[in-house]
Amino acid sequence: MWLNHVVRRGLDRNPDALALRDAHRDVTWRALHRDVRALAARLRHDTLPGSRILVLSGNRVEVLETYLACAAAGLVAVPVNPALTDPELGAIMESVEPSAAVAEAGCLARLGDLYPGLPCTDIAELAELPDAGAEITDSDAAGMTDPVLILHTSATTGRAKGVVVDQRSLQINALSWLADVRPTADTAFLNAGPLFHGSVVIALDHLAAGGTVCVLDRFTPQGCLAALERWEIEHAFLVPSMVRLLLETRSLADTDLGRLRLLLHGAAPMPAELAARARRELGVELQTIFGITEGGGPVLTLRPGAPQGRPPVPGAVCVGVPMLGAGLRIVDGEGQVVPAGVIGEIQVSGDGLMQTYWKNPEAAADVLRDGWLGTRDLGCLDEEGRVWVVDRRNDLILRGGQNVYPAEIEHVLRQSPHVVDVVVVPLESQLWGQTPVAFVQPVSPEAFDEAELLLLCVGALAPYKRPSHFVSVERVPRNPAGKALRTQLRETARQLLESGREQTA
Repeated sequence: MWLNHVVRRGLDRNPDALALRDAHRDVTWRALHRDVRALAARLRHDTLPGSRILVLSGNRVEVLETYLACAAAGLVAVPVNPALTDPELGAIMESVEPSAAVAEAGCLARLGDLYPGLPCTDIAELAELPDAGAEITDSDAAGMTDPVLILHTSATTGRAKGVVVDQRSLQINALSWLADVRPTADTAFLNAGPLFHGSVVIALDHLAAGGTVCVLDRFTPQGCLAALERWEIEHAFLVPSMVRLLLETRSLADTDLGRLRLLLHGAAPMPAELAARARRELGVELQTIFGITEGGGPVLTLRPGAPQGRPPVPGAVCVGVPMLGAGLRIVDGEGQVVPAGVIGEIQVSGDGLMQTYWKNPEAAADVLRDGWLGTRDLGCLDEEGRVWVVDRRNDLILRGGQNVYPAEIEHVLRQSPHVVDVVVVPLESQLWGQTPVAFVQPVSPEAFDEAELLLLCVGALAPYKRPSHFVSVERVPRNPAGKALRTQLRETARQLLESGREQTA
């Protein structure tokens, strides 16, 4: 009932105000209410309550309308990245067994080949569907504990898993967002990330505030700047790599960002120098968001101007304190809570946690225990109760029995003026067990200087922490959410070492 309530509240408060917009359509709350009910009625003709609806489309306002329509009809939306290969898409479809699909035109033929006979709706025609009239009532909607979304994780460390989300989770996240980010009914929010990703809950949070969600079809620096100016955006959520690209765009100086006041960022560490540039050149406040799809989205935040203190480990990132409704603890390998200053796994609790992984209860039991979700992130509390993220547990490097945190090495290498981006991953070693390998994106190919990088490490890191290899890459590979593809980089490191090519990629 939560998502229905969000739409109804917007309709009752200001029906002609903008709820959604993109490059092709402006959607008022009145039109949103009509579209949602029309699609809900169409889907209910083809399915039974609780059925899964595949959503296969690039970013557009109709994707959000589809999620709302599924909730209104008591169905479960399953958004999927349209860039997936046919085998990847087929594996998800085999798992969720969709009863219908809503897709953009370019994907309809693919679905016909993969799943013949599946009822499909062209997402571009949503606004043209006949009005539902009284066909859909509140009694048709999904309940608060009924699944409403299956969000597949980004799978930077393995095969994606389907996170089952209910409306209670969306409600808790929205209430915490309203309390800790404080959007208002006249706030224009830019959604620059993919709508098939777990970060989509942030767009739903802004809708819950009664604001306008502006959807960028795809991120390009110039396109993002133009949208920020044209739509008079006040809040935006970007990953650090997007922020850097904006700052390096020539047209930035001629772009009016006078309405932009809050830049929310997450998914990857925001280097201090990049944060300082963003504040200075974009004229915004920054707010750190730490989230996890399994946790219902954002769970920790560092508000603008909040004190941080010194990091417990160089390269550690302060992500603030728990948001409203989220519990937090740091535990050791035995599951025992550790004191402030001691590094362990960050765990979160609350009503926003996922229900389970779709058809994978064993994997869910591995991360959900006694009401606590293991995030797989390593961190610690400082004396003031702030949380510092040190690294992913899966990324920890064990060299000769000693812990090496990639974030610490990455922090040192980012001090070079010739380094744009860097990611450190482990490489198997017969002698040491594992050694660090640094993938470095230089400002230009000729700027890559392994000797300079090694000298930086010698001056700042103990010998066992220094990378055994430096690899120059044109661009550090990241997924649409901005997270480094570390599994891919580990395999690249292994192949490069075997072939003897250790400095180019």
